[in-house]
Amino acid sequence: MMNTSSLKGAGKLSRKLLTILVVAAMPTLGYAVDNSIYIDQAGSNAVINITQDGAGNTVKGLNNSGQPGQRGIDAATITGDNNQIAVTQVGSGNTLSLGIAGGTMSGYGNTQVTYSATATGSSALINVNGLSNNVGVTQTGDGSTVETRVIGGRNTVSINAAGTGDSVKAGIQGGDSTINVNLPNTGGSNIVTATTDSGSIGINADGTGNTFNVQQTGFGNTAKIAGYATGDQLSGNDNNVNIRQDGSGNLASVGITGSTNYVAINQGSGSDGQEAKVKVNGSGNSINISQGTATSGTSLLALPVRAQ
Repeated sequence: MMNTSSLKGAGKLSRKLLTILVVAAMPTLGYAVDNSIYIDQAGSNAVINITQDGAGNTVKGLNNSGQPGQRGIDAATITGDNNQIAVTQVGSGNTLSLGIAGGTMSGYGNTQVTYSATATGSSALINVNGLSNNVGVTQTGDGSTVETRVIGGRNTVSINAAGTGDSVKAGIQGGDSTINVNLPNTGGSNIVTATTDSGSIGINADGTGNTFNVQQTGFGNTAKIAGYATGDQLSGNDNNVNIRQDGSGNLASVGITGSTNYVAINQGSGSDGQEAKVKVNGSGNSINISQGTATSGTSLLALPVRAQ
């Protein structure tokens, strides 16, 4: 049995549009639930709340091969400015694919997107094209994946993946943007890939077997993995950290507590004003740092410290 809901709208909205879509499903033994929601909304100042309860539910959206802001076949698309979208999926194996685009020629957005998934195996793809948007994702189940693709400046992406074996991909193409990822689980193998253009990336984790890949272009980037100050470090073993920052005036800060960690930092080939801070407490660590033309303002701290 499949339940399908759709929402279509067009035109400039002079008043706030409130849309609440709720699909509730109570699965029985051996019975797979498959609810789907399709959205095509054009207009500004909309408020859209979606709740799906059950397993195997879908908010249909962009094809995986789509680019940020582009529409695909069977797409859940929301075009306009100052919109608020909240999606909650309760149950295992649920998926979200959503495309957000600003409604003006300048690509202005100022849209708030929140997504919450509370069971195992959830999957989310969120594409955003515009300025000053805010995307917040919370996944509490194991084996969940989330990918955000954002084009535009002054955007913020915040992801909290509390399960074991989660995969996070977050990319922003635009200046003055921020990505924050939090992995509070104390075990499992979590993977984070984050990219920005003249922005800031922060990753905080408490677990083992983590892999972090950070790439930033432009200038004046900041990458902070688990912090550098005492008491604000990455706890766990077998961590792998890779940071690449092109351009000048970048800062990379890495703090790790544990053993068998690996840190590689590559900053601004041919550029100056780079700063790298690395603090490692444990044994068997391998640290490689490469920086462009050094200046008097460049600071390099990369000394592995054995646990006392």
